[in-house]
Amino acid sequence: MKTLKIKTYKLNSPHDTNHFFLLSKGYNAGKPMEGPCPNCFIVSCDNQEHKGKIYWICYSLWKSGTYLPLLCGSVIPFLRINDVSAEIEKAVHNVKENPKAFDVAVTKLQQLLQTEKFLDMQLKLIGQIKISIARKLMCD
Repeated sequence: MKTLKIKTYKLNSPHDTNHFFLLSKGYNAGKPMEGPCPNCFIVSCDNQEHKGKIYWICYSLWKSGTYLPLLCGSVIPFLRINDVSAEIEKAVHNVKENPKAFDVAVTKLQQLLQTEKFLDMQLKLIGQIKISIARKLMCD
């Protein structure tokens, strides 16, 4: 049985290697991250394979807006750890029913993220070229 532990992240607290972080406050609450921030949960898994599956489940929940109705708070919205845990458990159950579709979806998401990074790099380069052309225009 694979175990999943979700706790509130505390600075300088020890944690194992098979973990990732979920943003807990703001309108991006639920976003999975590789590194910690002051307002996040730490999700600990049994092994790297389990971590990868749970990471992509959390990413899908965040990207699809599943966490938005669960936000609480009037000034700074936040997620409750129990709500996050319940949503992840529901999603894990759905993935177990159709694992092949999940694997296909994860592959597509990974490809899209690579394409997005490539396009971001191209946009940065285009911005640098525009600056270069503008400077050349002003110096001539």
